[in-house]
Amino acid sequence: MLEISVDTLDRALAAERGGAHRVELCSDLPQGGLTPDFDLLRVVREMARLPIFAMIRPRGGDFVYSDAEYAAMEREIGG
Repeated sequence: MLEISVDTLDRALAAERGGAHRVELCSDLPQGGLTPDFDLLRVVREMARLPIFAMIRPRGGDFVYSDAEYAAMEREIGG
């Protein structure tokens, strides 16, 4: 299984052409990947045929989140 982390439509389509099985859609890859903008998710879903997994991460840095950050992540995914 080949998953490629991407942060643009062009990179998602390139991953698809290059044989990726799925993409992890992010924003701000230099920070390690953050939650992508909804419009980016929408357009990649419309144009790409491979499965898309959206990164849910409110900030760069460590992976120790406050209760408020967890609540924000749940709201982002509609939980």
